[in-house]
Amino acid sequence: MNASPILTPGHAPSPEPGHRLPPGRLAGVDAVRALAIIGVFVAHFHATGWLHAGPPADAPGVLRWISEQTSSRAMSLFVLLAGLSVALMTGGSRPYTGRDASVARRRVAVRALVLFAISLVIDEFGASVLSYYAVLLLLLVPLTRLRPRPLFAAAGIAVPLVTGYAWWVVTTHPEWMMIDAPTGLAVLTSPGQWDEYLMQLTLTGGGFQTAYGIPLVLAGLALGRLDLHDHAVRVRLLLSGLGVAVATYACYVVVWHGLGAARHVAAAMAAPPAGSGPPPLPWQTLLGMPTDGLYATSPLGIAFMVGVAMTLLGGMLLLFERRRTGTVLSPLTAAGGMTMTWYAGHFGYLALIGTPSAVSLLHLAAAIAVMLAGSLLWRRWARRGPLEWLVHRVVTTVVRDRAAPAPAR
Repeated sequence: MNASPILTPGHAPSPEPGHRLPPGRLAGVDAVRALAIIGVFVAHFHATGWLHAGPPADAPGVLRWISEQTSSRAMSLFVLLAGLSVALMTGGSRPYTGRDASVARRRVAVRALVLFAISLVIDEFGASVLSYYAVLLLLLVPLTRLRPRPLFAAAGIAVPLVTGYAWWVVTTHPEWMMIDAPTGLAVLTSPGQWDEYLMQLTLTGGGFQTAYGIPLVLAGLALGRLDLHDHAVRVRLLLSGLGVAVATYACYVVVWHGLGAARHVAAAMAAPPAGSGPPPLPWQTLLGMPTDGLYATSPLGIAFMVGVAMTLLGGMLLLFERRRTGTVLSPLTAAGGMTMTWYAGHFGYLALIGTPSAVSLLHLAAAIAVMLAGSLLWRRWARRGPLEWLVHRVVTTVVRDRAAPAPAR
């Protein structure tokens, strides 16, 4: 993590084009993290009514649309930001070398192991995805030496490979998705099923969470290798991201609706499955978005989310160059600095109230308001959230920045 002091927009001059801002914590990145955790709240607090929860089938169209559009994209944004965080932890646009690089890479690895342990605890009262993130962080450790261009190229190559792999598994080996592996802390006490758990964790679990996340974390690592303190880079991020998102979505509209791919998929999904496994998927599934299918088989969805992430990052970083933005958006930056705490906390709250199948929009709005206000108050008292402090303490204790002094003779 970046140990530099927070760069507050209230003290930063508005830059001219091409100007490079002083180094410091990127408040705009924290704001995007906050948008991601708000998206997680929207996905997990299923709002089916304005003031009172109702049957999901009777939910207003706009609430149903928001829930559908947010369900997978919030987590995709989180995965990409995980790759960006690894880039910042290992030097940002100027990757560490020598011993500094070794320390940073070992800290990323230890951080992944701590996230895995936290995920097992969360799984006791909710379905956490942090275990998949832990695998993705470990995959990034040997790639932290690469520069943006090869990382973007690797992300582009990975998109058709991982989504094609998911489609191939569902089509030819559906039994791989029906492994009965342990969950939660039971993983630690079930060594006889570790092979099944490992297969589910890396190859099929969570609707191919790990496979689907590979191009996203690679893209995030590439974005973090750019000079995000440069005004011109931020402008290019915003414009390029808009171009990628618009072009990808236009392509989706043409092939999915205009050329009839949606009809082929709907007909196949309506057909009864041959056995007890998932229904067969035609190849046209690869032309849809995540909202159109049951599994992570959407190349266009990955490209669209990379464009959205670039747009949000560029836009937020530019916004925080303004003097008053830091004050107006301080709840977002505060929440973005403790997203792990809120991710775990919202599962605990849902378990406490009985994990309702639906809530009202008022309930959802209140949960988000509490998160923002609580973050602002907490960050005035402490630099890190509770879980963030715990992870930082474990990582820096296990992997010290400097060699321990030799014992006195």
